[in-house]
Amino acid sequence: MGRSAAGKKVVGVGLAVLDHLLLWQDMKAPVLANRVLQYDVQGGGMVGTAMVAVARLGGKAEYWGAVGADWMGQMILQGLRREKVDVRQVKRVPGGRGPMVVVCVDRPTGQRHFLHFTGPPEPAEPIGSPDSLKTAGCLLVDGTFHESALAAARAAKRLGVPVVGDVGGIGEQTKSLLAHVDYAILSEGCAQRLGAGTDYRAACETVRSLGPEHVVITLGERGLVYLEADRLAEMEAFPVEVVDTTGAGDTFHGAFCCGLVEGLPLGRNLAFASAAAAMKCRQLGGRAGIPTRDQVLRFLNERGVDWA
Repeated sequence: MGRSAAGKKVVGVGLAVLDHLLLWQDMKAPVLANRVLQYDVQGGGMVGTAMVAVARLGGKAEYWGAVGADWMGQMILQGLRREKVDVRQVKRVPGGRGPMVVVCVDRPTGQRHFLHFTGPPEPAEPIGSPDSLKTAGCLLVDGTFHESALAAARAAKRLGVPVVGDVGGIGEQTKSLLAHVDYAILSEGCAQRLGAGTDYRAACETVRSLGPEHVVITLGERGLVYLEADRLAEMEAFPVEVVDTTGAGDTFHGAFCCGLVEGLPLGRNLAFASAAAAMKCRQLGGRAGIPTRDQVLRFLNERGVDWA
């Protein structure tokens, strides 16, 4: 897989948080009979983690978002800078905190519980600069900072920069954003809330009617389905020994954006993103397990996927 000759960056507008991660022995056991097997503090958040994945995979990543002017916000920015993510467009919000999330993971089942300590702080001014998108090869939005994400998506469309949407739900704000999205990626739960049940073609066509030409529905350990032109295709997940799925979707989105910048065909790109997401699940936390490009390519080659 070759790199983009232009070396264009991926810009992400959305959430970055500080995750406190606890791997529990058994969350159903009484508190006094339980214990935490592993604890860690890592950066998290949908777009924040996706930008880390872009950087780990060898791409250029620029994060647009807002964090508090406190120690948690400082740790979020330090984590992104450490991964060589450009954070010059980030707003520090006076009086804002974090945001911070406590993630409890059940070791026997892998089930996760999220405890939100603070929500994303709202900046007084729009986030990001449309001029920065002139050197972008892809824009990722998760809708957290809606007005800023919408302005960025509109600017990207005018510039011919493809827009990828991390779709968590289909409300009125999301619909206005989807009108400017080229690739919509949503979870199975989000697809089912559209009222189509397990009729994934119907769900994809519903989302496509809102604007995106390409629609991908991720199905966790069962893989994914995607609508390309009039063809609904399936792709199996890569089996791995799962410790924690936190950040798997975010890693998928970041890897997908990398492949998009590099011009990979849709099916090939989805396989690359799926491999990166599967590999992440082998460690606790959203970022610790994100692989490098060479690790992903080796993983694919070992499973008979030819990337020569």
